[in-house]
Amino acid sequence: MFFRQLQYLIALSEEEHFGRAATRCHVSQPSLSSAIKQLELSLGVPIVLRGRRFLGFTKEGLRVIEWARRVIAQRDAMLVELSNLRENFEGRMRLGAMPNSSPLLPLFTQAITKKHPGVQIEIKFLGIEETKLGLSSFDLDVGISYIQEGQLDSLNSIPLYLERLSLLVPDTKEYAEKNQITWKEAAELPLCLLDPSMYERQVIDEAFRRIKKLPKPRVIASDSIFNLIFHVMHAGSVTIIPHHFMRTLGKFPGVKALDLVDPVVNQQVGLLWSPTEPIMPMANVLISIVKEFKKSGELENWLGDHRVS
Repeated sequence: MFFRQLQYLIALSEEEHFGRAATRCHVSQPSLSSAIKQLELSLGVPIVLRGRRFLGFTKEGLRVIEWARRVIAQRDAMLVELSNLRENFEGRMRLGAMPNSSPLLPLFTQAITKKHPGVQIEIKFLGIEETKLGLSSFDLDVGISYIQEGQLDSLNSIPLYLERLSLLVPDTKEYAEKNQITWKEAAELPLCLLDPSMYERQVIDEAFRRIKKLPKPRVIASDSIFNLIFHVMHAGSVTIIPHHFMRTLGKFPGVKALDLVDPVVNQQVGLLWSPTEPIMPMANVLISIVKEFKKSGELENWLGDHRVS
């Protein structure tokens, strides 16, 4: 907050008007005035001469403005220097990711290590609330999770793709002619699903509730989507997976994916990070890579028809 207070004070010294200074700083006039009052309290000196309008600065205030300009200039210089160092910086990136994003992660980790060989990446598979908490407490640098309007708290985000759900089935004669299947039909099959406590499972349960058809899963306590895939391969079960997992199905012989329809269920997935200024260096690495991928079309090519513009 201290840098922001100094920036508000500099703006007021140049605009000589609380309203114009607030507009320049993209805040309300009461917010700017309150911040400067807090600065006065912190420093223990009066800075602004106040009346019914702006009257100028005290002797102490003029000296504070001089120091404020020095401090902000030094901060800006530091940021430029750090920006240059980031081209070859080292450290640990703490990435919180939802399990369903697993197939996408190698695309990002490969790009990160290629551009910044000194960066080590620590991936933790977390739910939405754990990811938000980790970002807010700075235990995570960046997250990949569902982004829902009104549920991101104060976090920043970039859309990555729309997650569409498919039914994974054994590649047998029974499904040989099928490319899609309804949720009502899927409810009658030997399903194995994620644990009910997981958000991904709750999305599935809500889809079944919409059609008023609740299944009786064969396996209900797995917290691993890969464990569910193995059940389809070896136990004759079926399961529900994100459509982009089809890119990895060559590694899992004997299965095929059917589009789930009536209804089609989409969830928006995005990159999340804390709204710090400047952006935390490790978060900025992945943000930059995602923006480059979207601009070049590499992310679109990888995701096919699941990209979010």
